[in-house]
Amino acid sequence: MKIFVKTSFAAVIAIAAAVILMPQFTFAQDEDKPIDKSAVASTGTKASDFAPKGWKVEEEVKGDVTADGIPDLVIKLIEDKKTSEDEPVNRNRALVVAVSDGKGSYRTAAINDNLLQCTSCGGAFYGVLDAPADVAIVKGVIVTSDESGSRWVSNTEYKFRYDSTLDKFVLIGFDYASRDRAEASVSSESTNYITSKRITETSKGKRTVKKTAVIKKTVITLDELNAEELEGEALKRLGLD
Repeated sequence: MKIFVKTSFAAVIAIAAAVILMPQFTFAQDEDKPIDKSAVASTGTKASDFAPKGWKVEEEVKGDVTADGIPDLVIKLIEDKKTSEDEPVNRNRALVVAVSDGKGSYRTAAINDNLLQCTSCGGAFYGVLDAPADVAIVKGVIVTSDESGSRWVSNTEYKFRYDSTLDKFVLIGFDYASRDRAEASVSSESTNYITSKRITETSKGKRTVKKTAVIKKTVITLDELNAEELEGEALKRLGLD
């Protein structure tokens, strides 16, 4: 579950006052468990074959992600729980990449249980609405993005590309931005793991400060990526923790 919220004391008072005047909603309490990776099928012929018991396909994106000219599947899974307007229920998400064998079948190539935010992870910015977690394939690159927060809203974007040598999907880009909706200030960083460069930018009003740094070359695979850790480190670098 990913929730990063930064706010001022004045904003807390304002939000608290608004909450008092609003109808009260609470998310039903349930055990917060990520997907059991071992329960995900190793092969299948359609997206739903990769959804284990208690989970279902929220979205499937088709596209060639292994540069062999054959469409693969990037599957967004979500917990299969009953929901209602009176009692919203938090549901976790998971990402599965299934690559085609060119004969009508797919094999599981990557699973991540923490990259896509849960439905209640949007903070006050989304309230009781399900927070989105977007997935796309852009020029063979898997791209995920989401946003969350309250007065301070955070946006994240991850990019993964297939490495044929490792037979893994590797992180090639990570963008993190946090904006103060009240003061119109933005702090952001963009990391390119191919060039090993990180661009940091802070702006408030007409003043913008931009810096470029060289980072240690590292390999982070989609399977191993810990989104909460990466985003927490970004918060510290930007002085927002």
